[in-house]
Amino acid sequence: IQLLPPRALIQVNDSEPSKGPVDAPITLVEYSDFECTYCGRAQPTLTQVLGEYGDRVRLVYRDFPLSIHANAHLAAQAGACAHDQGRFWDYHDTVFANIRHLRPDDLRRYAVEMGLDSTAFDACLSSERHAGSVDADLSSGQAHGVTGTPAFFINGRLLSGARPFSAFQELIDDELDRLGQL
Repeated sequence: IQLLPPRALIQVNDSEPSKGPVDAPITLVEYSDFECTYCGRAQPTLTQVLGEYGDRVRLVYRDFPLSIHANAHLAAQAGACAHDQGRFWDYHDTVFANIRHLRPDDLRRYAVEMGLDSTAFDACLSSERHAGSVDADLSSGQAHGVTGTPAFFINGRLLSGARPFSAFQELIDDELDRLGQL
């Protein structure tokens, strides 16, 4: 008897920050916290995954701001404000590069330094219009058993923590093999 591994059914949509084709055979959903050092450490591994697997992987980013991180929720909202201007990934990289400096003035300064429309960004951040979507991401993660960050779902299979490339490779290769695309 061969049992299949546990798999969460995570629905993603085209409006979420993502890299890779929507029809990729592998969907990697990342639940992350901009103030989490482990999440920051995972970023080079994700870059390696995307480089190694190319158009066979779609990375979808979701916010999971931990309550122990005072600036994480607002940083997540700032990321969504940058996404409104089509610059989520640039902002994402800037925030992770400055993980210890995420106060409101810092978040606004990064937007200015990146050349975002600062008036629109400030209005977005001040209005907290993305607070609900950040909370929805958090609830989604909790519903799928996420308790800490980073947490990754590879075609619904959980991989928890800042893991080495080999851990991602094992699951991705297994999924590609299962789909007959390895």
